[in-house]
Amino acid sequence: MQQGKSVVHGQRNYHDTEKNAGLALEVLNLYYRAHNRSGKVYEEVPDFFLIKPDCLAGLDIATRPSEKLLLDDCIKLAQARSGYVGISKHRNPKLGYYWLELSVMPFMLGDAVTADNKGEFFYILTKFIEFTRLNPKMYGDLTAEVATDKDLALMFNGIKGLAESLKEALGQYPENKLVSFDAKWPVAQVKKLLHSLKDNDQEWCELFFEYLIYVMGNKSKS
Repeated sequence: MQQGKSVVHGQRNYHDTEKNAGLALEVLNLYYRAHNRSGKVYEEVPDFFLIKPDCLAGLDIATRPSEKLLLDDCIKLAQARSGYVGISKHRNPKLGYYWLELSVMPFMLGDAVTADNKGEFFYILTKFIEFTRLNPKMYGDLTAEVATDKDLALMFNGIKGLAESLKEALGQYPENKLVSFDAKWPVAQVKKLLHSLKDNDQEWCELFFEYLIYVMGNKSKS
């Protein structure tokens, strides 16, 4: 989730998922049908907002086959998840044009981690870390050695920093609209977490993956 300004201009509240269908269609039609990538209209659009997929379903929005396929896939997956289509806005400051990235919300473990949803993934990871601290008998306490291991402390700080990129979005939406996970942390959820962690492109994530395996392995031996 990208951080940035999410100012509501007048009554144009892009964040109200009950009333923002018209605003979302205005932006998407401009982007996908008119192929307009610049202009003042994008200045008022927040860096991220959610739209109900049913507001987009069945509409002829995209004209290019690849973009139509992407949009249709997002709509169908969001409907199957009873969730939302996330719209992230980016800007190339040198060339002065904008581009949009679509995502399916809420983010769930097992989804591919991208530049636009890594905040959600690391937010969930912080929830698992806190769970192990409060329930060490299940998987072991991941925080047990953080006070004496500088490298581990750096990784925890990195995870916390990435998770905090979700802070602004959490000011606009409840947690369950942004992320979905089982707070009881059954084994199946942990396996998905491990898979996403191992495949993450952050350099230290593989080390943290190995540390997590180490802690859980020691717990199973005890």
